[in-house]
Amino acid sequence: MLSSIEILKTDADIHKQLLEAETILLRVKQSRIGPGASMLTPVSIYVTNMRVIYRKPVWGGLKSEIIVVNYQDIADIRLKRGIIHTDISLKTRFHTDEIRVRGADNDLAERANSLVQQGIRQEHRGQSKQQDFDSITSGGSSVETNQKENTASTIEQIDSLAKIADLRLNGILTDEEFHKLKSKIFDRI
Repeated sequence: MLSSIEILKTDADIHKQLLEAETILLRVKQSRIGPGASMLTPVSIYVTNMRVIYRKPVWGGLKSEIIVVNYQDIADIRLKRGIIHTDISLKTRFHTDEIRVRGADNDLAERANSLVQQGIRQEHRGQSKQQDFDSITSGGSSVETNQKENTASTIEQIDSLAKIADLRLNGILTDEEFHKLKSKIFDRI
């Protein structure tokens, strides 16, 4: 969950984009002055524990274009370092345009590069939840595997019940022994 200070730094439209377990790790905003700067509508990237969110204000800041890129969809990140500012470029697999923040603070650009690299390597806390969500939506999932394991276990228990019922019917087990074994089988369910 974001603190009130972080919420103030986060644009309202970005805050609405965040997933339940998602936290913003870093915000890099285009400089308003200097080389590559934008006085009226600076762009921003938000590096989260699950993805990168790019915000580009349009129409003088009245609207904004938001592009969300999952770490596994990032093909390349490049930094073009200058004396005062650094340009950050993200090349993605599915967008034709590069995501670019020109005139970013040098230290913030370095931190963003490091965090994006960690995200690509799946080192951020909470990324496993996103991966679980991705695997569920992509078809071959851990949920499906768990269901198969539960079904196999249930079939084994039904077979065990049938066997002890046959032993009881054939007089090999007493009613008391049958009920004890049956309760043990149901305890495993």
